[in-house]
Amino acid sequence: MSKKRNTRNPITREKPILLGFVVQRKGIDGRMEISVRWGRLVGAFALLLITGWFAMAGALYFHFKYNKEFDQVSYTKMLTLLPFGIEDHRVEMGNYHIEKGLEEIKQGNYRDALRLLRLGVARAPANLEGRRVLAEFYEVALKRHDIAADQLLKGLSQGGIDDIDYLKQTLRVLLRYQMDEQIQELADEYLPEQPELTDINRTLAFGAANANYLRGNYDRADDYLSSYNLLESLEGVLLSSQISWDRGNQEAAISKMEDAVSTFPNSEPLLMQLSRYNRELGNIDAARRYAILRNVSDPLSSAPRLELLYIYNKSGDTEREQRETQRMLQQFSEDEAALQALANFAADTGNVDLARRTYEEALENEYNIDAFALLLIEAHLVDKDYEGALEFSEELLKERPDWLTARWAIFNSLRAVASYGINRPDLGEIYLQDFIDEANNQPQTYLAVARRFTKIDRHQQARKILMVAYQRTPTNQKILSELIRSELTLGNTENLNRLLARLLEMRRPQMELLVEAYQKLGSDRFIFTPDRESLLLQLSSILRENAQSLVEVKS
Repeated sequence: MSKKRNTRNPITREKPILLGFVVQRKGIDGRMEISVRWGRLVGAFALLLITGWFAMAGALYFHFKYNKEFDQVSYTKMLTLLPFGIEDHRVEMGNYHIEKGLEEIKQGNYRDALRLLRLGVARAPANLEGRRVLAEFYEVALKRHDIAADQLLKGLSQGGIDDIDYLKQTLRVLLRYQMDEQIQELADEYLPEQPELTDINRTLAFGAANANYLRGNYDRADDYLSSYNLLESLEGVLLSSQISWDRGNQEAAISKMEDAVSTFPNSEPLLMQLSRYNRELGNIDAARRYAILRNVSDPLSSAPRLELLYIYNKSGDTEREQRETQRMLQQFSEDEAALQALANFAADTGNVDLARRTYEEALENEYNIDAFALLLIEAHLVDKDYEGALEFSEELLKERPDWLTARWAIFNSLRAVASYGINRPDLGEIYLQDFIDEANNQPQTYLAVARRFTKIDRHQQARKILMVAYQRTPTNQKILSELIRSELTLGNTENLNRLLARLLEMRRPQMELLVEAYQKLGSDRFIFTPDRESLLLQLSSILRENAQSLVEVKS
């Protein structure tokens, strides 16, 4: 009976395998059976998933904190990062890097600041402050205005078009580097067909008006000024007056500004421009009146007083000029900027005595003496006192002031001019080469030195300087214009076609230069200039379009 009970209820043995997730047993019929413990398997998988999630969060935490320098990262945020918070986290990290980059700038760590700003803007492209500062880095420090402009343009689609300060900075950079077509593209894209007089639209319209004015598209510039009521603003009046002036209608330009005086009675730019325009036309009494009016409205300002000095100098009123310089020396001797402006006037007019007085005042007041010393040398050069310029230069060399090392290139450029002036080209060439070898010379410095050589009829030396300047700053229209003028003077034909073609791609060139180029290219001296006929046709077309300005040039 016992045997029967054992037969009906056989004892089976279970054997766990695969870490206990599967059980192996022998069935009644002697066959091996395998069954999965689903509850245990699901529980283990859930435990692994949770453990992996926390481990991944920990790994991300350490990755962002130490590898990505994101100190504000938190472990709890990393738990919720995947899969839905990645983009928000990326922007948050970008904003953090931009904030850190701005802090590094304040501490003077510009290399780290640039790296952090680049990372930050890449991750948070809508951070306009980061874009603005990064663009300044590219423009000023790295001399890559193309990248700076691209950064600012990309920011417009990230909300920058609605930020008036950001828009103004973008337009300033584009105007500064002759990117006028991009400004017109922005106007076409963002300005409505029917003008809406919002601050954003008016700002963009004024930028487009400026760009078109600089390209010689006067009618289109006027359309923007009138359509957006920009003539109600001082800037609009000044631009409209400049358009009239450049069109050859000087009386209309002055009339527009005179009508605006009652609306902007104490505006220094308006009154000073009226004074300068009248001075250029020879209306000395009117020029003096506006300069005096500006001085009455702000007697502590040196600008109108300096304008009066230029007026007295041009009209040959030596007595008043001397009397006014004495007054300014007394009144502004403790104002370094005003005193330096007076020294600039002395250098421009070759007034060596006045330049020396400003230099002595600067010494007595312990100002930064470098500018005053260099301006004194310039005054000697303008006065054609080359021996005096070299003598003062030797005095400075004996004293060896601290500033001389930093200004060594400019100092040598002045010595070079003086040396050529006394017919010592051997010394002049040495000094000139020292100036050219300086990599940090600014475009305006090249222009000033080249013009000094031109004034003493040393055109080869002027061309040498301008060629170096053009190679270093090929987008600078003033340098290119001066280089073309130098090539025309010397009769060089080798590069003239390329230089003129490049100039015609830029903003509206000076009519006087185009007239000179057209006349000289038509002569036998330039008969072998490459593409001569094509250039003559282009120049002729431009001059016909600007016939009114051409009449002014000829007169």
